[in-house]
Amino acid sequence: MEPYKLRRWRHKSSTDQIPFYTCARPGRSKGNSGPVSDALVDKWIEGLPGNPPTIVVSLLGRKPNGLSEFSFYSFAGTFEDPAERKSRPLFLNWLKRRHPGRVEVIIEHPTIDFKPIDIATLTAAVATIDTQLSKGQTVVLVDSGGETRTRQVCQHGGFIEDSRT
Repeated sequence: MEPYKLRRWRHKSSTDQIPFYTCARPGRSKGNSGPVSDALVDKWIEGLPGNPPTIVVSLLGRKPNGLSEFSFYSFAGTFEDPAERKSRPLFLNWLKRRHPGRVEVIIEHPTIDFKPIDIATLTAAVATIDTQLSKGQTVVLVDSGGETRTRQVCQHGGFIEDSRT
């Protein structure tokens, strides 16, 4: 099921529901390695919560061995160098072609899988989330598995999981 491990969050200091979610990267429900088809990414996009346009805040960066977490896709991350990117379009450009109006912005805060996120990146990611929420946008925070790095950001920002539907 896409998006995999979709969870809603709220501010720890409030019971108000806000349009803030976390989930795993597209295709993670099918495993943690191997190429991900465009059709599966389409399902992920179609399953995103909220009314369009959605803001995606990505923590995807590199695996500990240096491999880009975008290497599974037909699109690239902005942090990839030209040799790594080759002819793949950037994720946002790919989305705008295939799903116009569904995702307005992808804001990347690249991290390393299985590693703690540095304070500067945590703070920047939380500032991005707070800014977009203050504009009334639906925000989806993404990492590879939908748990470890997203949880670090949520804890740093004072968010707790909101199990209400």
